[in-house]
Amino acid sequence: MPFKQHYLPFFFGIALTGSAVFIYPQRSLVLTALMLFLPLLDRHWQLPRPNISKYRLILLSLCSFSILILMGLNTDYTTIALTTLLTAALPEEWFFRGYFMMRIENMGLRAYQANIITSLLFALLHLPTQGVFGLSIFVPSMIYGWIFQKSKDIVLVILLHALSNIVFFSYIKTYLNR
Repeated sequence: MPFKQHYLPFFFGIALTGSAVFIYPQRSLVLTALMLFLPLLDRHWQLPRPNISKYRLILLSLCSFSILILMGLNTDYTTIALTTLLTAALPEEWFFRGYFMMRIENMGLRAYQANIITSLLFALLHLPTQGVFGLSIFVPSMIYGWIFQKSKDIVLVILLHALSNIVFFSYIKTYLNR
C-alpha cells in the first residue's frame, strides 16, 4: 500500500483536529463537512454492510422510537434532537467509527487498540468546546466503538449516539443547571 493511502486516516485525523482546535464562527459547519466528506476521498475504504436480522431491526426500531418519545415529551427539545442527530451523531460516527476506526484496524491493529486510539482522538476533539469534561466522552466513545465492532451497523451506532446526546443535553444537563 502506498505511503499516502496507508496513513491517510491519520492525515484526515490531523486535519480534523487542526480544524477543531480553534473556536471560530463556522466551526461546526467545517467540522461536520470534514467528518462527512473526508472518508469519501479514501479509495481504500468501504463501509461494512451489516447483517440485517430481526434482532437488529428491533434494536433500530427501539432506538428510533425512543428518540421520538423523548422529542414528544417536550417539543422544545425537537430542535436539539435534530441538531444532535445531524451535526453530532451522524458525522461523528460516520468518521470516527465507520471510517477512522475501521481503517486503522485494517492496518493490523487489534480491535481494542483501534477503539482506544479512535476514542482518544474523539475525546480530544471535544476539549476546545467542553473543556476537561470533553475527556469524559472517552468512555461512551469506547462503548460506541465496541458496539460498532460487534455489529458493523453504523446506523445503530448513530441512533445510540443521538439518543444518548438527547438524553444528556435535553434532560440531564438541564437538570444539572437548575
